[in-house]
Amino acid sequence: MLTRQRGSSLLEVIVAASLGLLVILAVQQTWAWQMGQQLGHSDSTKAFLTAQSLLEQLTQDIADADPDAVNLAGSCYLLPQYDGRQLAYRVKNKQVQRHTLAPYCPTTGWQSLSHYHSVAIKSLTLQLFKSQGLPTLSIALMAKSPRDNSFHAFNREVVLDAAR
Repeated sequence: MLTRQRGSSLLEVIVAASLGLLVILAVQQTWAWQMGQQLGHSDSTKAFLTAQSLLEQLTQDIADADPDAVNLAGSCYLLPQYDGRQLAYRVKNKQVQRHTLAPYCPTTGWQSLSHYHSVAIKSLTLQLFKSQGLPTLSIALMAKSPRDNSFHAFNREVVLDAAR
């Protein structure tokens, strides 16, 4: 005697649960892959923003430099300020470093403005020239994201106030 069965058999329930679990795992793997891709891009973005912030800090310091006393020759850039500070900048160990009491390029006392784990500085170049009769300092910064090979180049010009 056969009776009509209502509902699903145990085997059908197990198969349906297994298929549902496979779908959930596939969605989870796709989501994890997307997060990994986004994190890879965020390192490059973080390096870009760090280098941009570093350039802004350099620009603010350089804006108060005495153009008649600036010395861009040698192993560091000497930028005496109108307020008496003796600023110097250099790139060492993939970091921009600043010295606040530097009438010359000393070997000790430097503070890093960047860290190579967040951005690796390839080069920093400063050039002094006249633009429309005004002393202008050109800043060129080449930075690299430490986790990939994306380079970021920044150029900025700062007109120095010669009338102090």
